[in-house]
Amino acid sequence: MRTYDCIIIGTGSAGNQAAYKFVEKGLRVAIIENFTPGGTCAQRGCDAKKILLTGSETKDAVERLLGYGLKGLISIDWRQLMERKNEYTRAIPEQTRARYDEIGIDYFHGEPRFLSKERIVVDDTELEAKHFLIATGLRPRELSIPGSERFLTSNEFLELRDVPRRLVCIGGGYISFEFAHLARIAGAEVTIVLRSRPLKQFEQELVEVLLEATQALGIKIVHSAEAVSYHGTTLQLSNDTTVETDVVLNATGRVASVDQLDLEKAGVEYEEKGIHVNEYLQSSTSNIFAAGDVALSGNPALTPFAGTEGSLAAHNMIEGPSRKLELLPVPSVVFTAPNVTQVGQTEAALKKADISYRGHLIDTSSWQTNVRIKDPFARAKVLIGDDDQILGAHFIGVHAAELANYFSFAMQHRIPSSALQQTSFAYPTPASDISSLLVD
Repeated sequence: MRTYDCIIIGTGSAGNQAAYKFVEKGLRVAIIENFTPGGTCAQRGCDAKKILLTGSETKDAVERLLGYGLKGLISIDWRQLMERKNEYTRAIPEQTRARYDEIGIDYFHGEPRFLSKERIVVDDTELEAKHFLIATGLRPRELSIPGSERFLTSNEFLELRDVPRRLVCIGGGYISFEFAHLARIAGAEVTIVLRSRPLKQFEQELVEVLLEATQALGIKIVHSAEAVSYHGTTLQLSNDTTVETDVVLNATGRVASVDQLDLEKAGVEYEEKGIHVNEYLQSSTSNIFAAGDVALSGNPALTPFAGTEGSLAAHNMIEGPSRKLELLPVPSVVFTAPNVTQVGQTEAALKKADISYRGHLIDTSSWQTNVRIKDPFARAKVLIGDDDQILGAHFIGVHAAELANYFSFAMQHRIPSSALQQTSFAYPTPASDISSLLVD
């Protein structure tokens, strides 16, 4: 039996960052993966998706500016775009393995299962460790209705050889809206089916604007409905209507990827959404930690948090539980056309907590920054507390993501809104609008 100081399950941002910390300390570490090494974000998530979105973002920008000094349409070559994505993702597993070999991390491929809180088995190989880190992330939630075995998840969508002629996206989260916009701009007929209010974690006034932008793009939205069955090309909905479609994307959410781990044998408490952890990222079993999307840490399931949590978990395993998780305000972005972003708290959350604030929705579509790129849906809402600290910043528009980054920096470093308002930025740029967004 092989013995290690730490065994890590999962090769994404959280797992890798933790592994590197152990190696730096000269400790023995093994890492286990049941898919391709390198994690979801780089291969089947953020990075891969963003490469495809480069095409749709460019096409959308050109079409918005027709008659503004531009003429002539462009089209998306889906296969070429997909190959560009594949060039990037194809190299990741080999690069990841080479890095492990270079620095002395033992790699195992297979389905790991806990035998006890100190032992694990990968296929037929038993391993033992002082500590374990579970960093397996999330997987798409399955639907159990007739025909659902033909539904695609985000994984399969990112491998489509051709853009669908007709596409239905089921769900009201990031993936549903992002892939709906991508496919529509690429030429598909697209319908989004919503069971309830979409993008619940975002500022709802901005979500309403996104729904307007979505419909203006030519995407049909069906509210208050669920998929009941899928036969041939007919998707039956719960509101007694049908939609004819060639491809159905199941984007109804993600659940913790822990089913095969036999966590009960290690005494680890978990639920569908993830593993329960304390402020040190310890699970209910003190020598087993969890980090990244699979950990119910209070952080959103975002890549920047995964890497940070992996490093923190490694520190607390090596040095003992001594460093607590700090929940920092990091932007969340829906990469639609236009983007929707948020950092910090929503107005609804502040009202529920009875926290005093100022700020309201501002229509910035007529501002020079947005007029010149014909961005009719640009809006902003910045919420400021009585102590002059920024409590939340919310944007929709072409420049939304970059604006959110500026406010994230200010919030993380507790820069008062008055100081940010007095800061001079290059003009005319999106940042030069910040002072106007902070006017009482």
